[in-house]
Amino acid sequence: MRIVLATTLLLLFSATLVAQTGNDACHVYVVDVAKSQKAFENFRETGNEEADAKALSVGQTLFPEFYPVIGEEKLTTKHYQFPGSKLVITASVYYTDESMASHPHGESEVHNESMLVGVTVANKEKPDAVSAASGESAVAEVTYDEYTNKVRAKKYVAVDGRSYLVGIECDCMVEKREKKK
Repeated sequence: MRIVLATTLLLLFSATLVAQTGNDACHVYVVDVAKSQKAFENFRETGNEEADAKALSVGQTLFPEFYPVIGEEKLTTKHYQFPGSKLVITASVYYTDESMASHPHGESEVHNESMLVGVTVANKEKPDAVSAASGESAVAEVTYDEYTNKVRAKKYVAVDGRSYLVGIECDCMVEKREKKK
């Protein structure tokens, strides 16, 4: 539970890094479970928001945001070096209109657009993280429309005897939030 809280705090603090764009803003993260848990257990609030955020971010790596190409059958894939190892993180975002039909609330019409996000860790770059070729990946799919907010896929991996949480999160409301400011 504490790891979930620490990860949530990481993601909340990362939301301040969102640039003004017309696109979905995605990022990949890695959390060293043991280091993050220890930081959380030893945390004492100081009243200094920046110092507190830094203290809680021990063991966490947040990779730079990227903006996937939005459109029918569009796939965006990014690769990152896993911290402290030779492993590679592959993260993908894929938009399609042929995968998951749904009905808007209270309506009978069919809405076909969906968004898949995926992440995997391997010895080498994978072509993507959402297909069978990606191996053991974490994939999430959601209906993609004007109400899509945040989408996340995450998984635990063991590297050199340590447990890590690896994930991808996309914020699909960046533009709407920026317009309100």
